[in-house]
Amino acid sequence: MPSPMNAMMLAEVKKAIGTPTALILVDASRLKSDENLKLRKDLRGVGAKLKVAKVSLLQRAVPDQVAKMCVGTRSSLGVVLCEDMVSAAKIVAELTKDDKLAVRGGLMDGQALDAATVKKISELPSKQQLRGMLVNILASPMSRLARVLAAVAEKKGAGSPPAAPAA
Repeated sequence: MPSPMNAMMLAEVKKAIGTPTALILVDASRLKSDENLKLRKDLRGVGAKLKVAKVSLLQRAVPDQVAKMCVGTRSSLGVVLCEDMVSAAKIVAELTKDDKLAVRGGLMDGQALDAATVKKISELPSKQQLRGMLVNILASPMSRLARVLAAVAEKKGAGSPPAAPAA
């Protein structure tokens, strides 16, 4: 029978995780406290949050596909809960470069992701960058047309003599 403390902690973790649209499972045991605070602040900036809990509690709280990724760890693990997987993956990927954080895997739209897939997702352009690319693609034909019309007008204007002032 689980202790009342563990039952409360499990309820808290389940409430925090809920039914996630996207999550990243990380091993944050090598993070120092100031790095941990910076990670949490950066994640909050993109609408994500980090929840750290014991492995035994996480295995019961996360979906079954992700629970399999928790096996083999004796300490605690962190779960990054996010709506925008790309932005959260970019922040997590920055810390994996310095070996401060290890990505175990993730979950996106009900499908389990391995660590390599999460890394590939972090290399995708952000939503804001994609919007900028779309605007450039849509504006490109219009700007070309404007340049051609300006060149035609300049050519016609340069070939004709200047208008004489009215007397």
